[in-house]
Amino acid sequence: MKNYSVTEQIAIFMDGTEYGDENLKNSMQFELEKRLRQREKEGQPLRVYCGYDVTGPDLHLGHTVTMRKLRKFQDLGHEVVFVIGTFTSLIGDPSDRETARKPRSMEMILKESKLYAEQAFKILDRQKTKLRFNHEWLNRLSLMDFVNLASQFTLQQLLTRENFRKRMEKEDTIRFQEILYPLAQAYDAVELRADVQLGATEQLFNLMTGRKLQEFFGMEPQICLTFPILVGIDGEKRMSKSAGNYIGICESPLEKYQKLMQLPAGAIPSYIRLLTRWSLREKEEMIHALQNAAGNDREILKSVALEIIAGIDGEQAAHAIPNDLTDPSKS
Repeated sequence: MKNYSVTEQIAIFMDGTEYGDENLKNSMQFELEKRLRQREKEGQPLRVYCGYDVTGPDLHLGHTVTMRKLRKFQDLGHEVVFVIGTFTSLIGDPSDRETARKPRSMEMILKESKLYAEQAFKILDRQKTKLRFNHEWLNRLSLMDFVNLASQFTLQQLLTRENFRKRMEKEDTIRFQEILYPLAQAYDAVELRADVQLGATEQLFNLMTGRKLQEFFGMEPQICLTFPILVGIDGEKRMSKSAGNYIGICESPLEKYQKLMQLPAGAIPSYIRLLTRWSLREKEEMIHALQNAAGNDREILKSVALEIIAGIDGEQAAHAIPNDLTDPSKS
């Protein structure tokens, strides 16, 4: 495999990131370059992780946005840890919620977490992936440990999240464990001594909390790479089972293809940027071609759909899609 320079790696890793703040993005990119050069000098890889709470038995394409980036880190020789939030799933991440999540049992979470791992390995290199479950270390923390973690933050900081504000305005319940969620998730970064954490833009608060806790424990703060939420096949709402606009990782290649071909034109660029294995140049060329397709974008969408399927199920599965379905005039 080609040896990539630090500059080339930064371009690959920052591709698709979104922060809502250009200064923060520039700061994270600067820190990433500094850390890459430091680790290169030491002859050590970056330690990179992403955590996935268990919210059901199935993963969908929205989850693969960060998985695809984790795979990029693996391919370029870095250490990847896939964390399943077996403990944090008991609390429930409030990042994307304007209502409290329903409580779940550890028994159900552990059962579904095994399915998560197998689905993740459709994207990640099984041999190069360290699989961890965060109940392994969070169960060991005492009440005093949590008090010490909480001492690093104010209640105002933890309640400034927009979804909490909306819930308070509606006088909806905010359970105390939801306030503790960022502390629990942030401790993952401490336990793993992470250099980089990946997540969705809506989880930026949690990731930045991890930085603060690492500094509290005398560590270098992790670099946070956040990515936009993937819209579903309706092109409007975030992809989710509850919205009925999702594409499951374990669905057959044919089912994936039929759903992907329903994408409206406006959603295609984000699928190109976030879900394909193409190089930066190839992505830009495809998006440019799409912008100049003058309404004749079915052939481009077909290429995108087959590339996404190949990245999950393999090239053979993509080639096996019947020709009459891949013919844009018959889709």
